[in-house]
Amino acid sequence: MKWWTKRIFSMLMAVICCVPLFLFYACESEEEGKEDKVQVFYDKVVESQQCLDILADDIYSYWYDAIYKDKYGGDINTAILYAQLDNSKNLEIIEANESEIQSLYKEIRDTDLSVEIKAVMSAYSDYYEFVVNVSGSFNSYSASKETLKKELASALKDLALEI
Repeated sequence: MKWWTKRIFSMLMAVICCVPLFLFYACESEEEGKEDKVQVFYDKVVESQQCLDILADDIYSYWYDAIYKDKYGGDINTAILYAQLDNSKNLEIIEANESEIQSLYKEIRDTDLSVEIKAVMSAYSDYYEFVVNVSGSFNSYSASKETLKKELASALKDLALEI
């Protein structure tokens, strides 16, 4: 073989050997990126959960006061409105996080932690809808509030143990 044929053959072999390594590192960095997104997802849901907890407790308290202490003219809708107004900062955080949580969920729902991530998202969505779109009776609200709060906390704990 001529010297230039050997050189081309050597270069070709070097490229063929390096391609699998490149693909391995590319896949690994993509997984690391998803792991980072799982952590961001977790952090955003925890932040929203804290705000939702405060808002849910205030709605309960104001609603209770309207029924049993005749505050807000006994008007439940006014009581709920005041609870929401007094929690405007929490509502801003919740709404700001909502679109980011939805977006992150779409990116990470099919990872190795998909079972835990889907459980968190399901519990979060239920709790979010319950607190942001208040409906039902005082008794059903008070019973569901603690159940939904615990379900989200439990799902977040399970995810935290895996990340």
